[in-house]
Amino acid sequence: MSLLLGACGAAPPTSTAPSERIVSEASAGRPVVPLTVAAASPKPTPNAAAKRSRPAVDCKKLKCIALTYDDGPNPRTTGKLIKILKKHKVRATFFQLGQLARRHPKLVRKIHRAGSEVANHSWDHDSLNRKSVKGAYRDLKRASAAIEKGCRCRVRLMRPPYGATDRGVTKAARKAGLAEILWDVDTLDWSSRNARKIKRKVLRGAARNRIVLMHDIHRSTIAAQEGIIRGLKKRGYTLVTVSELLGKPKPGKRYPKSWR
Repeated sequence: MSLLLGACGAAPPTSTAPSERIVSEASAGRPVVPLTVAAASPKPTPNAAAKRSRPAVDCKKLKCIALTYDDGPNPRTTGKLIKILKKHKVRATFFQLGQLARRHPKLVRKIHRAGSEVANHSWDHDSLNRKSVKGAYRDLKRASAAIEKGCRCRVRLMRPPYGATDRGVTKAARKAGLAEILWDVDTLDWSSRNARKIKRKVLRGAARNRIVLMHDIHRSTIAAQEGIIRGLKKRGYTLVTVSELLGKPKPGKRYPKSWR
């Protein structure tokens, strides 16, 4: 579930007002892990995919779109999604929970090695705007440490749970060295749990340089991916990571512009 107050912008695809888009991700029932001191993350190493000298993506020339997935990694579903992305030779961005990244570091590494981007979605999906700046900063740093330990890479993006953001969250993100990424297209996949509806939401909302919000913890979302990818490619889209879409997102900056 992802809310507004504010891993890649255009105006939202529907007439839904920002205040009505507040609740867009589900995290009910997720256990909260007691705060402990996170282990220091190892020195980042180059992305294995980058070593293969793939050509840079120029989204000023190409018709780019970024698929993003929140709330993982989930061993029952994320692995299947990675295979689908590899099959179609596309990359995406995974906004991960620190506590799950700590439990499944090999899965985090697998995403990274496949060429997709791993990013911060907080430690346990608690609303960052309800915390002090110091509290939000500690949450983000703890999550980044766990994710970086798994991927052995540097995390540069964050997405606030529920999309719930304010000046304090933005300040904490900047302090943590993270750009704040929201979305243009909300599939509401957590609500419908219907692959056909999810696919329809993406294809109807698709436009150049847009960011699509989904969740890799739902089987219905995974089931929709083949059709989504084929449909977007048929329309001439190049599927990229958020960082590829935005170029060099700056820490503390909020993307897309429609959320500012």
